[in-house]
Amino acid sequence: MQPLVEINDFSLAFRVYGGTRQVLHHLSMEIYPGERVALIGESGSGKSVTSKMLMGTLNEDQIQILGGDIHVEGQSLLNMAVNQREGLKGTVMSMIQQDPQTSFNPVFKISTHLNDIMQFVERTTGVRHSKAQRKAHICRVLEKVKLPDVERVYHAYPWQLSGGMRQRVLIAMALLHPTKLLIADEPGTALDVTTQDEIIKLINQLVKEEQLALLMITHNLGVVRKTADRVYVMQHGRIVEHGYVDTIFQSAQHSYTQRLFDSVPRLYSDEQPSKRDSKPQTLVHFVETSKTFHGKKDWRGRVTQSVNAVKPLNLTIHHGDSFGLAGESGSGKTTLARMLMGIIDSSDGNIMVESKPLATWRADKANRHSIQMVHQNPAASLNPRRTIAQTLAVPLQFIGNSKRRAQEIKRLLDLVELPEEYAQMYPSSLSGGQKQRVAIARALAANPTIMVLDEPTSALDVSVQKSVIELLKKLQRDLGLTYLFISHDLSLMRHFCNRVAVMYRGELLEVGETQALFAEPTHNYTRALIRAIPVISEDEERHKPYLSDADAQAVLQSA
Repeated sequence: MQPLVEINDFSLAFRVYGGTRQVLHHLSMEIYPGERVALIGESGSGKSVTSKMLMGTLNEDQIQILGGDIHVEGQSLLNMAVNQREGLKGTVMSMIQQDPQTSFNPVFKISTHLNDIMQFVERTTGVRHSKAQRKAHICRVLEKVKLPDVERVYHAYPWQLSGGMRQRVLIAMALLHPTKLLIADEPGTALDVTTQDEIIKLINQLVKEEQLALLMITHNLGVVRKTADRVYVMQHGRIVEHGYVDTIFQSAQHSYTQRLFDSVPRLYSDEQPSKRDSKPQTLVHFVETSKTFHGKKDWRGRVTQSVNAVKPLNLTIHHGDSFGLAGESGSGKTTLARMLMGIIDSSDGNIMVESKPLATWRADKANRHSIQMVHQNPAASLNPRRTIAQTLAVPLQFIGNSKRRAQEIKRLLDLVELPEEYAQMYPSSLSGGQKQRVAIARALAANPTIMVLDEPTSALDVSVQKSVIELLKKLQRDLGLTYLFISHDLSLMRHFCNRVAVMYRGELLEVGETQALFAEPTHNYTRALIRAIPVISEDEERHKPYLSDADAQAVLQSA
């Protein structure tokens, strides 16, 4: 059988000031019709550059082909005319983008985005449709990706849809016209674990029904196990290993592939979280705490619409805890953390810290900055116009003179294991993991007692994630910190948190010691969360708590 896509000894460089920087080195890979292929590797390995080169979306003025060729259906992409190359988009190759939040223009309706794609393909193929025909076809494709109430989705703005619905619209955009190769670039990274599981199942189903070839680009090895027949492992622009998924997962040969597998937190393993004191001391106590957001009002000023983001709950966090707060987006996790931070007030109940009301406790000057937060995306949480030293100097502005501040900045960089010379660098010069270490150092500058970690590793590769988690464990041991760890990644909580609470629609469903909760979850929603986590072995799959498909579907539909 002739390959649908064949890349032969291909090398590519980006033009930079004063020369070129090679990003792809002698790349060779094949994708056959109907085959599911995964391209895995860390950020910067060249995965997305490869997909963009296939799609023809790289700026030709900024790249230089150093050698090799790429063939699609036996034709050389590099020798095609521009209009011929454009004609492949949407007809031979289609792409599902990574982030549904940033893939749409928020001022245009979904109908506008989809009609633009339709008209683009019509211009390249010469096949025209009326406005009514376009809408009818779009609605059929929206139904195909299992979107409810397609008429409402068609006329909605992107911000009126959930993340999972936006991702389904992106899949629909890729399938508006018959295609042969579907390129999925991290399609579930920005989604909750249960939503990601639904999207992965949908992609697999569509690939089978439409008889498509699939190129799945990801660093999530659990997703690879669910979606691929063969896998290519990429490091620094080179393919270091390739083969069938079962072979690679059971007996990886290259040290880089082995390191990727070693970095994946196992959902079930012999490793246990660090034990805490047998008689722990209460640090934070949520007492019947709730939060209601009021929305629309009538002409008399009376509230007509409100949302119970957090329903009355009781929760205790002990000194030295790594306390995990799990649940999907909208479950109330971040709202609870913002109440603890003092960013918003609770609607009812109390938050007690060291047996004092939160406001009273914070009124003490010594406690004013004792609760700090590390945000999800280090690229967005750091000011790109400030050097690392200037960023760390902000919480230190009232500490002594400039010499004393410089010494404290050096101490903070040492704590997060960054070299002193990084102080004069800008965030754009750092990797994702290094940026997150700077964000942690900024939080430590206030000498906190409690650190709120809001998805601190979700934007990082698995190996970088592992190093950041090890750093957080070390800081907790050395500084006696207490963590509130917010995430939907239960496999990560399994190794990091000593206690875990599960939230759903503002309610606290269950709380317990990590080992006990994973061994015997009592609520079907917790079982559904664990069941949806992509794992890298059959042994881990067998250890998951049992939940029937009907019960799982009922839980997910209600969510």
